[in-house]
Amino acid sequence: MDHRMKITRRAFNAGAGAAAGAAALGLMGRPAEAKTTITWMGWQGYETPILSGDFVTKNDIDFQPTFIASNEEIITKLQAGGLGKTDLITMYFGYLPLMAKGGLIEPIDTSRIAVFDKLVPQFLGQDTIKHEGKLMGVPWNWGSLPIMYDPSVVTGPPESWFDVMKPEYTGKVAMVDDPLGNLLVWGSVVTGAKIGTYLTKEEMAKVIDFLIEVKTKQARAYFATYGDMADAFARNEVVISTIGWEAVAVWTAQKGKKIVYSIPKEGTGMFMDCLCIPTDCPNRDLVYEIINHVLSPAPQKQFAEEQSAGITNLDAVPLLNAELKASYNYDDLDGFMQKAKLFPVPPTEEGTGFATYNDFLEEYERLKRA
Repeated sequence: MDHRMKITRRAFNAGAGAAAGAAALGLMGRPAEAKTTITWMGWQGYETPILSGDFVTKNDIDFQPTFIASNEEIITKLQAGGLGKTDLITMYFGYLPLMAKGGLIEPIDTSRIAVFDKLVPQFLGQDTIKHEGKLMGVPWNWGSLPIMYDPSVVTGPPESWFDVMKPEYTGKVAMVDDPLGNLLVWGSVVTGAKIGTYLTKEEMAKVIDFLIEVKTKQARAYFATYGDMADAFARNEVVISTIGWEAVAVWTAQKGKKIVYSIPKEGTGMFMDCLCIPTDCPNRDLVYEIINHVLSPAPQKQFAEEQSAGITNLDAVPLLNAELKASYNYDDLDGFMQKAKLFPVPPTEEGTGFATYNDFLEEYERLKRA
């Protein structure tokens, strides 16, 4: 694996800061007089299901989270001595094959997942989360990348992603520095490719050329995070976005501003995050208990409502409010996934006929410099 890969699923959640807590070696077993240190890496906000209820207290856990700004941080930390010291990670599904081949994660013992038969089958069926026939991660949350807009200005759902180029939105368009997210949306929209991450070098350049045009002619700003974008919506500085995340609507509502989202006619990309066990996990038995806790109905409901997120335990879906159930179309996930699709990451090796991930990163630098 190339450690230079800028594997950003979402720019840092709500402007959250740098890594918190150093990874520490957990103690095998749980002595009565000592807590068990559990080290975890993931996006800020993704730790809340673990902390839900009294699970941590009842199990005498000293929870040590490390918050990330990109998925590549997890890969880098594991490669740099984190194996044998890290208990649990949450990872974007597209990178599980690379991590499995690199020996960074271990197969999941599905017999130890109590609600395994209750998880969304469309996610469990993804070949990407398997390696040599074994499951490498447990899907636990998901979402799409919709277009965000201010309904007080944009009076109806944008018909097309290209609506961001309308003259009335000049200087009012929000962009976010999310490399993979931008490709998941615009790879297909600009080129018409069925798989927006599998493009020729010429097509990849065309996508970046278009995004540069948006940035230089239409955008108010090129925000570092989705949290920064939410703040700009709340300040009425922007009215429409080139990429989105359902959680942005939650954050703006907390600031007293209503922002809504929809999926234009061209469709969009999806993300799915998995709970993965790093190789040589120091507290494997307890980690399986944590995974089962995170997947149980109450923590799933709490996370869904806090983050406006999709969840994977179908038994928890009836507990959600009507708006959340409708937003993620649980009654017709196959239909939803026709509009929002799970794309693989670009190839990491030459010779496929498609631009590699490193090719994309080189092109993306042009966008950042523009």
